[in-house]
Amino acid sequence: MASILFSLIALVLQLGTATLRPENAEPNDNRLAAGRLERGTLRLQLESRAVLWRPDGPTGPAIPVYAFAEKGKHASIPGPMIRVAAGTELQVSVHNTLAVALRFRGLQDHSGAPLDTTVIEPGAMREFRFRAATAGTYYYFARTDSVPVLPVPGSTADAALTGAFIVDPAGTTPPKDERVLLINLWTDTATSLGERPAAMRAALRREFYLDRPGSFSTASWFTITVNGRSWPNTERLSYTVGDTVRWRVINASWIPHPMHLHGFYFDVSSVGNATQDTIFAPAEYRKVVTQPLFRGETMRMTWRPTRAGNWLFHCHIVTHIDAALRLSPPGAGGGAHHGNHAENAMAGLVMGIHVKPAKGATLAGDPVPRRRLRVFVTERANVYGDKPGLSYVLQEGDSPPAPDSLRIPSSTIVLRQNEPTEVAVINRASVMATVHWHGIEVESYYDGVGGWSGWGQRVAPAIAPGDSFVVRLHPDRAGTFIYHAHTNEVTQLPSGLFGPLIVLPEVGERDTTERVFLLGMGGPLDDAMPTINGLVKPAPVELRAGVAHRFRFINIAPLERRTVELLADSTRQRWRALAKDGAELPLNQAVLLPANQRIEPGETFDYEILRQKPETLTLQIAGPAPVSVRAARLNSSPPPPPTTPAPLNFARIPIIVR
Repeated sequence: MASILFSLIALVLQLGTATLRPENAEPNDNRLAAGRLERGTLRLQLESRAVLWRPDGPTGPAIPVYAFAEKGKHASIPGPMIRVAAGTELQVSVHNTLAVALRFRGLQDHSGAPLDTTVIEPGAMREFRFRAATAGTYYYFARTDSVPVLPVPGSTADAALTGAFIVDPAGTTPPKDERVLLINLWTDTATSLGERPAAMRAALRREFYLDRPGSFSTASWFTITVNGRSWPNTERLSYTVGDTVRWRVINASWIPHPMHLHGFYFDVSSVGNATQDTIFAPAEYRKVVTQPLFRGETMRMTWRPTRAGNWLFHCHIVTHIDAALRLSPPGAGGGAHHGNHAENAMAGLVMGIHVKPAKGATLAGDPVPRRRLRVFVTERANVYGDKPGLSYVLQEGDSPPAPDSLRIPSSTIVLRQNEPTEVAVINRASVMATVHWHGIEVESYYDGVGGWSGWGQRVAPAIAPGDSFVVRLHPDRAGTFIYHAHTNEVTQLPSGLFGPLIVLPEVGERDTTERVFLLGMGGPLDDAMPTINGLVKPAPVELRAGVAHRFRFINIAPLERRTVELLADSTRQRWRALAKDGAELPLNQAVLLPANQRIEPGETFDYEILRQKPETLTLQIAGPAPVSVRAARLNSSPPPPPTTPAPLNFARIPIIVR
């Protein structure tokens, strides 16, 4: 009897514990709209709950956060999607079941007025009644900190208190298969995780440059998700060649994400934020391969896959896709062996895309190359302190370069539009290597993501030391592109594995009036300086009066933004926009603009400069100061306020017009 009694007591205790344990939040793929629509009115009951979140998948570690749920249903991350047609009346109640107050924003019409903040005390309920009159891509969110510094979603326990709010034009239905991708960022401590590993600290140090009290303490972890999951556990998106792909992307985080699509251009048809959305007319669409989403921003994008294969859509800030972001130990990868780089050595803000061949179609063979190139991955020891330098060196002449040859920056590769070209990549370095032909419309097999690029049984590996891989390119358009490493990007990019890729028109010689400005970072160390064409202080640039010159700007820094300005003394000049990401702009967009451009990692811009008389100008390029400088400033006494901008480094290049 005693044993039975003790068993019953144990069972009761277990049941009691189970009732107190937070529920597991489910990932929300944003396919279904929440609430009940009746006679033009949407009624919805939301609740905020304490939950456990598993960004690394159902078997991954659980972190305690807050999330939204529709009453009577499971909590989800992101929260329930609200989607209505313009003109719909909304009656939405929000019940705060938490022990902390919510500062709630986003449920109102978005005609451009500032967002209201509604405080919902613990246990209280507030109702939002309004008419959604303004079409666009928005989101709602809540903060639980007492004095939010930024009017954007939080990053600790309240990081997942977000949800999409989509308003379609009146009289329309949502396009078939349009997807909503919502980005969350969480950084906090968690007892179940212990102390943040050294690999995560090292990966994040360049971006955040010092552990800070609170969210950036030594014990803090860091993860970025899309629709509640971090790569490789994010949803795989599947399409067929010829499909029209429509996405709305919401950056519900407080840091920027330049989003890059492999293999194809996409059209950006709107850019907005939680407050308002700017919807472009078709003639104003932006054709890009990389679109920055700054903190709290949104975009609507459309693209059409023309080639089958496996592709990626990811943030081009390398720390946001590094395997060190995983909350659970990463799988094997990164060593000197053939491995699936995509799934073993990446994490965070990545979406995988599968494009099937059209029904009845067969994959076309490669065209016979008319030109053959040989590119060597080289390595030299102790270039950056005790760390090696790496580069891609194009063979010129009959003899290959020495294994320790180093080109800073890597060789410029020049291709010809519509000319089938074969590039043999020979790895003479001691590390696994790949080459991603950024912006070039290649076949998937040659896209340069080891263990992912290709289709079916034909998937390209990373290139092992001493091995080689033959790439076949058939550039569809002339323009300014980049080639760079897509393996261990946090280390290999600043160590030198990047270079300019220029595609010339089908006919004609290379334009002698062009000037290339390749913006990178001079090494993987804390004191590394921003570089232009491999130099901290580039030489003056000469132009000819009365001649139009094309300036090709390429930013392939690991995560650092650059801002370029053309000045006469201190007065900003004007230049004509020509191209973005290698795509020539239509006439209505190829206009004179103030000579000031912010360039995120993974972006290229072409501008025309025409000066009619001899003079001296200044091309000023601003970028972040080295990590060591930023850290020293933060450690100063007294420390600067949290909102103080980070110190910048300025490179000033004389532009001499003769």
